[in-house]
Amino acid sequence: MKLLAALLLAYVPSAESLLKQAAARAQTLARTREVTLSGALAVGGDPQRNAHLVLRFPLQCRLDGEGGLSLSVKGTVENPGAVGEGTAGPALRLLQLACPFLAHRGIPSAEGQQMFRAAAHAVGADVAAGAGLSRFGDRVTWVLGAPAHDLSTPQLWLYKDNNAPARLIAQGGADLRLLEYGNPAAGEWFPRVIELWTSGQLAARFEVLEAKGVRAASQEEEDDSRE
Repeated sequence: MKLLAALLLAYVPSAESLLKQAAARAQTLARTREVTLSGALAVGGDPQRNAHLVLRFPLQCRLDGEGGLSLSVKGTVENPGAVGEGTAGPALRLLQLACPFLAHRGIPSAEGQQMFRAAAHAVGADVAAGAGLSRFGDRVTWVLGAPAHDLSTPQLWLYKDNNAPARLIAQGGADLRLLEYGNPAAGEWFPRVIELWTSGQLAARFEVLEAKGVRAASQEEEDDSRE
């Protein structure tokens, strides 16, 4: 049994290798400057409202919704979720935590790794502590910054099959979840559902119903070849 466990661990990539792959994933998007994800936002027990999540690359996000909702985040590679504007609460916290993982297109690959490390470090996760395997729903994930099944320690999860960010558990209990990648409603590349959980309760949820401005790099190359 110990030999089997050792063999399995031998196939776990280093944390740096996983971060490199996660950062490189952005290169599969075309050279677009802005993407708009339209859908529905639910915050706590408030009624669900229509909302638009605008991603301006790199590292700028704005969430506008019915009822005068207007939130924004602007970050840097060193501090990805640095500046948040708008009414403090679960929706702004969701935007601050999610923005680095949604809007890192346009950052050079090497700096992308640094950005992922900084985003994790900002919530207390030491991704250099190593990587392990876990499951998130029906999918396998890499866990960086904590032993598998230890949800009390800040950590970053990446989906094993596509290297996309899956989950960020922050110091203090905030739990960001990025769900349902590969759905046409979210332009394939983005998660269709973004959730923020606090103390085991769903605090905020944004569900994408339509994406505008999303193009794959392969589509761009095909267009260039026709010219």
